[in-house]
Amino acid sequence: MTSSSDISRKILFVDDEVLALNSMKRQLRRKFDVSVAESGAEGLALIAEQGPFAVVVSDYNMPNMDGVHFLNAVHQCQPETVLVMLTGLADFDLAVEALNNTHISRFLNKPCPQQLLHDTLTDGLEQYRLRISEQLLQAQLRQANQELKLLNGELEQLVAEKTRALQLQYRHVANLARMTHSQAVISALISAVTELTRLDSMSLWLSPQIDQRFSRHHPLTSAADEFDISACPAGVMSDMLHNRKIWLHNAVSGARLNDFDKTLFPGHPLMSIPLHGKKGLLGILNLAGAPRTFSTDILEALSGIVDVTSTAIQSHWNREAFEEAQDAIITALAKLSEYRDPETGAHLLRLKKYCGLICRELANNPAHRESVTQEFTEDLIRSSPLHDIGKVGIPDAILKKPGRLTAEEFEIMKNHAAIGGDTLRAVYERYPSQSFIKRGMEVAYCHHEKWNGSGYPMGLKGESIPLAARILALVDVYDALSSRRVYKLPFPREQVKIIIQEGCGTHFDPDIVAAFLAAEDAFNQIAKQYADIV
Repeated sequence: MTSSSDISRKILFVDDEVLALNSMKRQLRRKFDVSVAESGAEGLALIAEQGPFAVVVSDYNMPNMDGVHFLNAVHQCQPETVLVMLTGLADFDLAVEALNNTHISRFLNKPCPQQLLHDTLTDGLEQYRLRISEQLLQAQLRQANQELKLLNGELEQLVAEKTRALQLQYRHVANLARMTHSQAVISALISAVTELTRLDSMSLWLSPQIDQRFSRHHPLTSAADEFDISACPAGVMSDMLHNRKIWLHNAVSGARLNDFDKTLFPGHPLMSIPLHGKKGLLGILNLAGAPRTFSTDILEALSGIVDVTSTAIQSHWNREAFEEAQDAIITALAKLSEYRDPETGAHLLRLKKYCGLICRELANNPAHRESVTQEFTEDLIRSSPLHDIGKVGIPDAILKKPGRLTAEEFEIMKNHAAIGGDTLRAVYERYPSQSFIKRGMEVAYCHHEKWNGSGYPMGLKGESIPLAARILALVDVYDALSSRRVYKLPFPREQVKIIIQEGCGTHFDPDIVAAFLAAEDAFNQIAKQYADIV
């Protein structure tokens, strides 16, 4: 049976452009095991001779056998292989239409930025590893079930424990695939280890930067517990951190535990398990409790759970770092309009928090429960700073005019909604997988629309106005009323509530007004906590 160490990490590129193949191989050969083929037929022959390949990247437009037919053929003989389509802009519409009948995991345009290609290949290798690992676990589970039928009553307890451990591993892997945040992965690890070992006393120390500095991520306490490997005194934990091997308590090693070692355990030290990352030691999981012996099956299952969780945690950290970078770019874009408009810096932060409050209330409303998902909420929070990005297209003479705008000037000012919406629409059409850009487009276009149809720029009415824009319309007005400006004081709290209520059914969606009133105390707290200093 294939072991986890035997899982292929080979990558095959297929393209009829020899120069492109040679260039690709030169770029990637230091980091990846790359093979190339100049046609679909040659690629299939190479797979038969040298396979399996973890990732296959194919050009779409090739003679005799195009990329779609080639990748379908690859899927038929190696269904676990991760398939990627790489093609030119001219093939975009036809290739996307063909994707509906294939098993392609990713579609990339040529020329593809090197970092994006590198990230796609890295993710593809990990996706392939998880697929094969899941098969291994399933095979082991089937084997355990067969053994259960053969063993006599004396061995039933041992087989049951082995089966339980394998089932837990399989369930844990399946759960990880559905998780969207690193903290959820950490919680799943603690739950799985607790269920496997029947121990509930443990501590998890992680190094998010993989820089030998560790902080405690479980249990979470008010204390900022952390340590640096370089400062660890000689002892059990120092040896384990440097050797990166599991440590188990026994009479000999128990005598070597020093005071520092004991501070890393939530009780009597029992076991320490390293979490390995791609670039170094990711963390350590320390179990505590009364001395006991673990079976080989439990130790193997524990090691497997920790191993797959380490990969998942690092993957989520990388994604979350990427999303933080996206958020920084969004904020920077939003600041373009703020620098030209007298809004203040905390305005964007308050809007994000207000949007979160409204979404939380709407998620409990049966009429909106299916629409206001976690993804919807996250997308709206992330994209809300972009609502006024169109103001970069408004002349300074109008945007910064200290007095009231004339009718003609106001008509020009109203164009900012269309400018912002058109800008984000162009981005979304280029990157349709980025759902938060779609949400930003909706709020940019429609945050000045009104429930009764008297808003602008399109005069939309009622539920024809996107839900995200209806939410933003209320929180933007609330922030304008409740915030201090150089030209005005904040309105009194009760007056703000009255103005919002008076807009119910005319300016604002009644359901969103109800959500606001339910969360008004929290709105008021945010307004105070993040108030502008003018």
